[in-house]
Amino acid sequence: MNEDYEEEPVQVRVNQRALVQKVLARYPEEFTVFRELVQNADDAGAKNVEIEFQTEDYASGNKRTNGTVTDLTNTKAFKWVVKNDGDEFRLEDWRRLTNIADGNPDDQKIGAFGVGFFSVFSITDSPVVISGDRRKRMFYKDDQLMVESRTCERTKWTVIEMEVKDEQLPIPKPFDLSKFFCTAVTFLTKVQNVVIRFDGESLSEITRSRHDPDQIGGLPEGLKRKSKSGIMCVKSVEVIPQEVRVTMSRLAYSAGSKKSRAGKTAAVKEDANPTKRDGFFARKNVEPTRAKTISHTSSTQTYTSVVNYTIYSAHISSTPPKEMTMGIEMATKKQPPTGFLCEAVHFTRSQYQHAMQDGDEEGSIGSVFRGVHALCSEEDEGHGSRLFVGQSTAQTSGIATHVSSRFIPTVERGSIDLANGQVAKWNEELLRIGGFLTRLIYDRAMGDLRDRWPESSSPLKDRLREDALYTMKCFTFRQSTPDPKVGELLQSAFFGCSTSFSFPILSNLGIRPSKDVRQPHEEFEPFMKKCPILDQALWPTRSTMIEQLPEEYPVTVYTFRDVKEELEKRIFTESEMIACIGWWVKSFGTESRHISGEDLMKVWRDEFSLVAQFRSSKLPPRIITLSVIKKFVDTRQRPPFVQNDDPLPPDTISMSFTGSLDAKQVMGALGWEHLTIVDWIQHLVSGPGLDPSKDISKSATFSEKMFLTLRPLWQSMQSTDRGKIVDLLQSVPCIPTNREHQKPQEAYFPEADLFNELPVVSFRQPYIDYEPVLQALGVKRALEWDSVKTRLLSDVECSMMRLVTYLHTVCRWMEPEEFMAVKELPIFTCAAGAEPEKRCCIHEVYRPDSLHRNLGLPVLVWAGGKTLGSFGLPEVGYDFLYEFGLQQYPPLSLIIEKACSEDADIRQSAYTFFVSHLEDHYEKYDPAAFPDSAFLPCGKGTKPTQFGTPEAVFTSPEWEIFGFHTIHKSIPPRTRTKLKVKDRPSAEAIIKAMREKPPPDIATATKWFGLLARRGAFSVDDLAIISEMAIVPIQHQHDETNPESADPPVVPPNKCFYAFPDETKAHHKAVFTFVDYKQPANSFLKMCGAKPNPDCSDIVEAMIENPQEYLNKIERYMKQVQLDKQAHKRYLDDLRQVAAGYHSLSPDLRAKMKRAPIFISFRKRRRVSEGLPTAELQDYALKYANEILIADDLESHRLFGEYVYVAPKEEVFENLYRDHGSESLSSHVRHEVKHGPCVGEGGDLRNKVFQRLKIFLHDQDSSRRSEFNVSRWKEEGAFTVKYCDALRISKSLKFEHAEKVDDTNPLGSVEEPALAGIERIQQKGTEKDTLWVIQQSDNTMDWYDVAVALCRIIFRMHKTHDTLLLMTILDANLEDLRRRGYDVDAISRHYDDDEANRVNPTPNTQDKDWGKKGDDDGALIRFPFRAPHWLKELTSFKKKKNKPGEFDQSKMDAKVAEALEMCATDADKSSNNIDQDKSKGGKKQGHVRYCGSRQTDLDQCTRKTTKNGILVFKIPGNDEPEENTLEIFSVILEDLGKLFGLGVEKLHIFWQPHDVELMGFNRNKAIYLNLAHFESKHGFADDDSRAATYAAWYFIIAHEIAHNVSFFHDEDHELLFASIAQHRLIALKNLLQKKAPGAREGSCGQ
Repeated sequence: MNEDYEEEPVQVRVNQRALVQKVLARYPEEFTVFRELVQNADDAGAKNVEIEFQTEDYASGNKRTNGTVTDLTNTKAFKWVVKNDGDEFRLEDWRRLTNIADGNPDDQKIGAFGVGFFSVFSITDSPVVISGDRRKRMFYKDDQLMVESRTCERTKWTVIEMEVKDEQLPIPKPFDLSKFFCTAVTFLTKVQNVVIRFDGESLSEITRSRHDPDQIGGLPEGLKRKSKSGIMCVKSVEVIPQEVRVTMSRLAYSAGSKKSRAGKTAAVKEDANPTKRDGFFARKNVEPTRAKTISHTSSTQTYTSVVNYTIYSAHISSTPPKEMTMGIEMATKKQPPTGFLCEAVHFTRSQYQHAMQDGDEEGSIGSVFRGVHALCSEEDEGHGSRLFVGQSTAQTSGIATHVSSRFIPTVERGSIDLANGQVAKWNEELLRIGGFLTRLIYDRAMGDLRDRWPESSSPLKDRLREDALYTMKCFTFRQSTPDPKVGELLQSAFFGCSTSFSFPILSNLGIRPSKDVRQPHEEFEPFMKKCPILDQALWPTRSTMIEQLPEEYPVTVYTFRDVKEELEKRIFTESEMIACIGWWVKSFGTESRHISGEDLMKVWRDEFSLVAQFRSSKLPPRIITLSVIKKFVDTRQRPPFVQNDDPLPPDTISMSFTGSLDAKQVMGALGWEHLTIVDWIQHLVSGPGLDPSKDISKSATFSEKMFLTLRPLWQSMQSTDRGKIVDLLQSVPCIPTNREHQKPQEAYFPEADLFNELPVVSFRQPYIDYEPVLQALGVKRALEWDSVKTRLLSDVECSMMRLVTYLHTVCRWMEPEEFMAVKELPIFTCAAGAEPEKRCCIHEVYRPDSLHRNLGLPVLVWAGGKTLGSFGLPEVGYDFLYEFGLQQYPPLSLIIEKACSEDADIRQSAYTFFVSHLEDHYEKYDPAAFPDSAFLPCGKGTKPTQFGTPEAVFTSPEWEIFGFHTIHKSIPPRTRTKLKVKDRPSAEAIIKAMREKPPPDIATATKWFGLLARRGAFSVDDLAIISEMAIVPIQHQHDETNPESADPPVVPPNKCFYAFPDETKAHHKAVFTFVDYKQPANSFLKMCGAKPNPDCSDIVEAMIENPQEYLNKIERYMKQVQLDKQAHKRYLDDLRQVAAGYHSLSPDLRAKMKRAPIFISFRKRRRVSEGLPTAELQDYALKYANEILIADDLESHRLFGEYVYVAPKEEVFENLYRDHGSESLSSHVRHEVKHGPCVGEGGDLRNKVFQRLKIFLHDQDSSRRSEFNVSRWKEEGAFTVKYCDALRISKSLKFEHAEKVDDTNPLGSVEEPALAGIERIQQKGTEKDTLWVIQQSDNTMDWYDVAVALCRIIFRMHKTHDTLLLMTILDANLEDLRRRGYDVDAISRHYDDDEANRVNPTPNTQDKDWGKKGDDDGALIRFPFRAPHWLKELTSFKKKKNKPGEFDQSKMDAKVAEALEMCATDADKSSNNIDQDKSKGGKKQGHVRYCGSRQTDLDQCTRKTTKNGILVFKIPGNDEPEENTLEIFSVILEDLGKLFGLGVEKLHIFWQPHDVELMGFNRNKAIYLNLAHFESKHGFADDDSRAATYAAWYFIIAHEIAHNVSFFHDEDHELLFASIAQHRLIALKNLLQKKAPGAREGSCGQ
C-alpha cells in the first residue's frame, strides 16, 4: 500500500431505522408511548389529554351507525391519535422533534434525553405531529428518517397521529390503560383529565383533582432538613389531598383485562347467626367505600371508581457544587434545578382498605387502583410502591410509599442512575430527602395514634392498634428492585434524618418511644404491668420493623431499675408478688449469678424488700412488706408439714410464695430461713389469738391433722427436736379420745381396751398411722398378756374381733417363743358346714368366704355370726391373720383333691376356683405332679360327663383312636392354656398305649400309622423302641394254620416291608413280611425302620438265620406259583444283590457271613451214558466261604472240578466270596516243571519276553498282581530262558475241603505235556526264574503256553483274558503294537528312568487320614464323620510322577475350570451309552461298581421336576419315587451344586431301586445321580448323618464332573477328581457347619 495515500474526510452515516429500533428496545414496559406523550403534554402545560383509537372507516370519515355495539376484543385499530391542549410547538420545539437525543434544556421540565418521542415508532412508521397551523410527518426512506412539513388549519390541540404499522396490533384494554393513567397522573403538575375514546365514543375518563394544600407549620423536633452533604434543603412541607376518579363505559369494561385478577386472602367465614356478625348493632347501613354510579342512558352503563389519598409535598432548594452541575449538564444537556418538589404518597389504613374493596363485587374484573404497577399493591404482593420522575419508573422504593422528585433516571426509565458519577451523587442526595419525607409521614401518623390512644380497653383501642401495626408494616423496608441500593439509601435516611433518640413504636400500652419499650419475657409478664413491652404481633422481631431499628433506637430487655420502679409505683397483689419473688429467686438463687452474695443481700434489704409490698389474699386482707419476713416453709419435704390454710408465725411467709421454688435458692437469694416443725408446734401451743378450729386442745380435726403432720417426720427427726416437741405437748390435752381430749399419759390405744373400760384414742384414720408419735408422747398400749391369756382360755366371753386386733398390736413386743405359743392356742372360733362351732388353732382355720364353705372347710367365725370382713378390720388385719396362720385359700394338692370329688357341687366349686387362680395362687401347678387325678372335663355332650387325668386328656381329638380323651368343648382356649392341657400325648404315652393294646386290625392300624406319620414327633430313640414293638398287623394266610376268624398276627415295623416286590423278586413274599397301608401310614412305618423292599442287610440276616430254610421257602413258593425257574437261581439272584452291596454292611454282620453256610457253590458232575461222556452237569450246595474256591484257572478247574466246590463264575460273586474267606483255585494247585536236558540258551527270547512284559504290565490292574517285579529280572541270573526237547508239568491239588476219590487214597496229581513252563528255585536267599521252552524244529513259538506260565508268576489271581492279552503282545511285533495304540517308546523310557523309584505298595492309611484334604494354603480340614469304605475307594487318590500323556499339575486348574464349564443339561436319553468301565490306556482302577451308566435307559417321571427345578427320571417299568425323599435329595443337590457353580439344570436325578450301589453316571456331559442310593445308604436323622450325607454326595458330584474331561476310570481321572474336590473343601466345611452344626467329629458315616 502507498504510504502517501490520503483522502478527504467523510461523514459517518447512521442507520436511523436501526438506531430507533435500538432505542425502542430500551423501553420494554407496556404503554411506554402513552407515558412519554402524556409527560410531554404535562411539560407543555396541558390540562386535558385525549387518546382515540380509530378504525379505518372512522378515520376516512365514515361514522358508525348509532346504536351499533362494537366488540373491542375483536376490533383492530387503524390509527391511534393522542392530543393535548398544551402550548403550541415553538420553533425550537419543532427542531428538537426532528433531532434525536436533543433534550429539553429547561431545568423545570422532566424530559432530558430527547428520545422519548421516538417511542411512537413502536406503533407506527410514519407519525404525524400537528400543532398550531403546522403539520409534520416523519417516515423512512430506505433506512433514513425523513420529515415532511406543511401548513394546516390552526387548532388548539397538539395532535400526534399514528397509523398502526402492524395490522394485527390490538386495541389496548381500556381497563388496563385506565389503570396505567390512574398511576401516571399522580405526580403530574398540569394534566388533570385524560379521556380514552374509540371512534369518537368515550371509553374511559380519568380525572385528577387536587384540593388546597395545608402547610405543616412545625416539623417534628429533631428532623434534619438538610441532606447529608448540605446540597439540598427542605424549605417547607405541604399536605395536599388528592382525588382520582375513573368513569368507564360498559363497552370498555366488557373488553376485560389482559392481567388475571390477583388472588386475595380468603374471606373470614361469617357466623350464620346475624346477631353475632359485625355491625348487628350499627345505627345505619354502612355505605360502600367506593363510589359506584350506574347510569342508564339508552343502553349505556358507566362504572365510576374513586380513590382519595394524601400527597406530602416538600419544597426543596438545591445548591449543587460546580462539578456536580457540570456532570449533570453533560449527562442531561441541562443544569440541575435550583428549586423543585419532592413528593410522596402514603395510604392510611382506611384509604388502603377502601382501595382494596374496590372491584370486589361478584363478576368484577378487579380494580383500577390496585395490582402490579397500580397505586396500591395487592395484600399478598408486598411493597410495590415506586419512584416517579414525573411518571413511574420500574424502581421500587422498598416501602409502601411512592416517592416523586427530580431524580435522573436511566434512559429507559427502568431505574434511577446510581452509577454515573455526579448523577449518582445527585440521586443519592434526593433519596436522603426522600428518607426525610417518609420519616415525617411515619412520625405524624404514629403521633396522631398516640394522641388518640384511650386509657382503657375499647373497640377504639383495637382499631388504633391495627392502624399502628399497619403503619409500621408499611415503613418496614424490603429489598427494592431492580436496584437494592435505592431501598438501602432510603432506609439509612429514614432512620438517620433525626437527631432525636425517640422513635415511636407500638407497645402493649400504646405508642411509646422505642427506648421505653422492653422485650417481652415470660418471667416478668405476671408482675410488670406499668412497663410497656412490644406488642405481641411484633414479637419475635423477625421480619418486623423492630429487627431493622438501629442501635440508637433500641428495644431493650428488662432491668432491675424497671422492677424497682414498678414496686415503687404500686402495691402488688399476692399473685404478682409470688411471681416477682419467683423471678428473683430463680435469677439470683444460684451460684452462677454475676453478683456476690453480700452485695445481693444488700440490694435485697436496702432497695428491694423495703419497697416491695403486697396485699394478702386471706381475710381480712392486710398489706405486708417483705422486709418483715424472715422464714418460709421448706417444700423439699413432700408433702410439706404445713398447708396453705394452716396457721403460721407472723415472720413466716405463706407457702404459696415459695411452694414452687428450690429451698436452697430461696435461702441464697432472700436470706430467709426455713420454718421448722418445732417452730410450728411452738406456735400451735402458745400462739396468741388462734382460731378455735385451729386449736389442738379444742378441735379433734386439727389435733389429728397435727399428728398426721408429725407422722412422716417423726422417725427422721433429730432426737433433740423430738424431745422439744414431747416437752411442748406433754401438758397439753391434745389427744382426742372416746372421752374428750386427754393428755398423752392419760390415753390408751384401742387394742388395750378388750373389755370396753378405758379412754382410747379416737381418730378418723387408723391410729396406727400416728403410733410412733403417740407412743413417744406416752399413750399406753396394752394390758399384761398373762392376765389376758387366762381370761381367753376360760369361758369368759371375748370379742374375737378385738382379740385379733390386740394380737396384731402386741405381737411386735412379744418374745418369739411366746408369740409362737399363741398360734397353738385353741382360741379361734370356726365352723365347717353343718358341724357345730368349735375353737381351733389359727392354722386349722380358713378365711370365711363362700368358697371355703362350699368346699366344707372350717372357716373363722365371730360372736354373733359375724365374719372378719363385717366389722371393718383394715386390710392389714387380713395380712396379719394370713401371716399368723389363717388359711387364705386351699393349697394346690387340696384343691385338686376337691376337684376330683364325687360330689358334683364340690367338684365344680373347686375346679372353678382352681382355674380362676392358676395365674396367682396356683401358678406353680404342674400337670405332671397329678398324673392320676381325674379332674379335667372331657366327653362329647353339651356338659362334661367325664373327667380325666392330665396324662389322658388333650386338646386335639385326633388321639381318641388311641384311647385318650379330648378336653370338653366348653373349656375355652385360654383356660386350656392355663391348665397346661397338651395338644397331644407324649411320645412315651403313645408308646405305652400301643404296647398295652396293639391295633386290633389293619383298618385301625392304618389310622394309627397315618396320624403318627403326620404328628408323631418321635425322637430317634423313640423310633428305635417302636421299631422293635409288635404293632403291625399282617394279612392272614388263609390255610389250616390261620383260620379266617383269628386275629391277624402282628410284627415289629423293622421286620416288615411296605412295597411289594416286582416279578424278579416275587419270591421275597415267601421269605419276608410285606404290608401296604398306603400313605401316609407307610411313611410312619418307614420312620420306624420299615423299608420298601429288603436290602442287602435284610437278605443277609434272613440267610444267616437259616440258610437252608431260606432256600426251602423259595422252593415252596416256586412250586406254589408254578414257576419254571429253579429255586437256587432265585437264591443266587439274592446273593448277587448281597454281592453288590455287602460293602455297606456292618463289620459284625460281615463277620457273621463268614461263619454261616450261606454261599451257594457248584461242583462238576459227569454222567456216563453207554460209555460216552455227556454234557457237563453241576451240583450246588450251601457252604461256608472258606469251603469254596474261586475258579480262576480254567485248566486247573478242568482237572480238579469234580473234587471242589467253586464260586459262581461272575466277578461280583468272586469278589464277595474272596472277601469272606474263599481262595483262588490256582493258589491250591502246585505246578512242578519236568524238563529234558537243556539244548540251548534263549537270550533273544529273554529280551523279547522282558520287553513285552513291560508293555503288558503297564496297562494291568495292580490289585490282582503278586509280589512279582519285572525290574528284578534285569538282574543277572534272575531270569533266564532255556530250550529243551521234552517238557511236562505235574499239577496237584492241596485243599482241605476237597473231596477224595476213595477213603484210602488222597487226591492224585495230574501230569501233562507242555510247550513252556517256568521253574523257580531258591538260591542264596534269592529267587531265580527259568523259562523252559520246547525247541521247535521250524523255529516257531507257541506263545499260549509261554503266556500261561508267565501269568502264573505275575498274578495272584488272573483271568482268562490276561493270558490271551499277553499271548497277543508276545506274538506281535513292535510296529503292530504301535498301530494298536501302545506307546512302546514312552513305556520303555519310563521303566528305564523310574527303575530305582518304582512305586511299591504302601500300607493303607486311608482309614486314618481320610477326610483330611489340604486346601490351597495347605490347611487341614477335618470332617465330622468316618468315611465308609465305598467313599474311601472313591477318593483313593494315588499321586504319581508325570508320565507322557498325563496331566501336568501346572495345567490342572485350567482342566478343573474346563470340566466345570462342560457340564450340560440332559441331552441324550438313549440307551446307547459309552461304558465308562472300559479303558483304552492308562492305569485303571479295579472293581469300579459305583459309577457307570450300565446301559441305563431312562424315562422321565410323571412329575418332571422337583420343586427347585431338577429334572427327574426313572428306569422303565419302575414305580414313581417317593415325593418327600425326592425333595430332600433335591435340596441337598442344589446346595452342593452351588459349591461347584452349577445350577439345578446341570444336575439330574434318576430312580433305580434295583441297583442301589449305583451312585450315578455321566452321560454326554450330563450328570445323573441315583435317588435309590441316597434312600438306601444315607440317613438324615441327626447332624452326624446329615454331615456324612452332604460330604458323600459332594465327592460323588466331583467324581462325575471329572468325567467331562477324563472319561475313563484311570489315573488321569483320579488326579482331576482330586483337584476338583480339594479346591472347594473350605466351602464344603462352611456348608456342613451351617447344615449340621451339632455334628461330632468321627461320629458317623457307616
